[in-house]
Amino acid sequence: MEVNKGITTEQKRMDDIINEFEGELFVGRKKEIEIFRQHTESSHHDAKVLHIYGTGGIGKTYLLSEYSRIAEQDGILFLMISSEDFHHTPSGFVEYLCSLIEMKISQFQYHTTNMLQNCFQNLADIAREHKIIIAIDTYEKMDDLKRWLRQVFIRNIDANILFIFAGRKKLKGEWKESPAWRRVTKQVELKDFTLEQTNTYLSHYGIKSKRHIKSLWQFTEGHPLTLSLAAITDEKPELDPALQLTESIPQILIELTKRWLQEVENEDLQNLIEAAAILQNFNQMCLSSILNQKISMTKFNELLSLSFIKQTRNGWAMHDLIRDSIRIELKHRNPEHFELLSERSAAFYYHRTVSTRSSYDIAQFFYHLGDEFIQSAFFQDSIDTSLYFEPVASYNFHEVAAFFEHKKNHLTKSDVQFYSRGSNTSYHFHASLRHNKKELELMDKEYIKKMGYNVAQLLKNEHGETLGLSVLVPINKHTLEHLSKEPVSRAYFSRLTGTDKKSFSVSDGSNAGWFIRMLDYANPSDTAARSFSLYNLFPLLLSGGKIIVSTPLPFFQDLLKNFGFQEIPNALHYDYGEDYPSPTYLLDVSGAKLAVYLKQFTAKASESNQIEIITKTFSFTEREVDIVRLILDGRSNAAIANQLFVAEVTVKKHISRILAKARVKNRTQLIKRIMDII
Repeated sequence: MEVNKGITTEQKRMDDIINEFEGELFVGRKKEIEIFRQHTESSHHDAKVLHIYGTGGIGKTYLLSEYSRIAEQDGILFLMISSEDFHHTPSGFVEYLCSLIEMKISQFQYHTTNMLQNCFQNLADIAREHKIIIAIDTYEKMDDLKRWLRQVFIRNIDANILFIFAGRKKLKGEWKESPAWRRVTKQVELKDFTLEQTNTYLSHYGIKSKRHIKSLWQFTEGHPLTLSLAAITDEKPELDPALQLTESIPQILIELTKRWLQEVENEDLQNLIEAAAILQNFNQMCLSSILNQKISMTKFNELLSLSFIKQTRNGWAMHDLIRDSIRIELKHRNPEHFELLSERSAAFYYHRTVSTRSSYDIAQFFYHLGDEFIQSAFFQDSIDTSLYFEPVASYNFHEVAAFFEHKKNHLTKSDVQFYSRGSNTSYHFHASLRHNKKELELMDKEYIKKMGYNVAQLLKNEHGETLGLSVLVPINKHTLEHLSKEPVSRAYFSRLTGTDKKSFSVSDGSNAGWFIRMLDYANPSDTAARSFSLYNLFPLLLSGGKIIVSTPLPFFQDLLKNFGFQEIPNALHYDYGEDYPSPTYLLDVSGAKLAVYLKQFTAKASESNQIEIITKTFSFTEREVDIVRLILDGRSNAAIANQLFVAEVTVKKHISRILAKARVKNRTQLIKRIMDII
């Protein structure tokens, strides 16, 4: 028997021509090609089943086609089957396989009337002369046939015949639980394209602009199908590439969402998926909360079984691109429902933050507010969890000195783009060479010695390499004197009133707030390091003090305003130079003000409506409502008395009645009770 005997150039099939073109367009996957060659070249290896898995559109079918081309060049009989091309019965599978064998070889013999035995015998005959690979695409759709395939077909096939599966999900069940099946099976996950692979891929579309390629890569995360769809936007050469992509985002995402949700079989699960897409991470409890209904364990497990859902250290999460695609498509199709789910998500994490004071919960609260600037800067799609902060002490202070020396020897401007897929917008961080040079004149290792080692932390990767330095100064009796004299901070701290100075003069070892002095990086363009260090500022919001920052950089000024920082009057300075005016900003989250601060971001109702709700709930009098307003504003009893032109003892009596009506014991409990209601 001979494989593909007698096909001349003139007799080429259309399939051969298409395969040639696909081969020319095939990009990357060097590792997967090498694994395939190892799979076919060794006759003694244990692995008989190679399983390629990954999300929809990752390129599994294209990879199988490339395997087929390589096999044909090497004289291997490659029988490629899609699970969608035959009836899912043993006879349907065998009949389809036999039809492929008849097409591929010059002679097909019928040894018996039993179709299965006949198939086994023909494959065994061919295997004496040729290697055989049976490849099954969309393997995840063979649920009703998987056991028969494994227990009957594969177990009884000639041992020299190899199998390749391609599916969305990693093999589980007996494939994983049985030591024997684990030994004969190798699983390989397909990853998205790197920027270099994307560059090669897009060159086939005639796209050469580095800016356009970077934009497409950021939007698609290197996902091959999304790249292919997005590249079509280049058909309008008169338009700017970024505008073309923005214009086409809804159509691209609708198409992608349809493809990814092919494995979703019912409407209830689709509703659950939409809710899960709103959340960065999810679990059964938060899904139940934002959908306002109980999610059964059966339905939740059905969600977890989807190929684009992965477990994280904070629950479960969708593949970043799929999550954003479903979210944007939902916003485009049903904006009211999108807004409702988003508001419920923010409210869920608001209540959790007030209750738990968890840095994770407050970070999630700000993520779910939907501010794209904050999301882009603080929440890179895949925060590198291998990064960590190492406290500075005497034993590693030499690394701080080395960091500053490195910065001086590699002085350059800083240009970083933080990308938002939702709007296809990049937020540009820029610091000039002049600014960075001045910063190194104002900040060095001596500053850290003066303030105390505890003000600094080294940002490191899993290899222990220093990627950045964070300088956050705790405000207390020890640091206050230095902050009043040092550049950048002195504009505010040297002008403190006696009362403010007293409130900041807490004992050394504790603090009344933080002065964010510096976040700097060995590589100025390292967005992952920047996002990681910014994300790790969220615990400061739970510190119970005042947070103060001074910067001449517009990027950070805008970011601070989005977080609700207020510019301090008369604290503008020019320490970075005459052309770099630097305002000073303050955020007060001391005492019970955190709940009020967070609530302002979610408040959709007007103040009058909120007050009406409070009045009806607790039957407050008009005077009591006035006092509640001032309590929520953080005023002391004396300040309230002064504002309302009454005696302080009168205010105390009113507050006692207010607390009794609200059934709470103190101001903190009152604020929490009111915030829970409005």
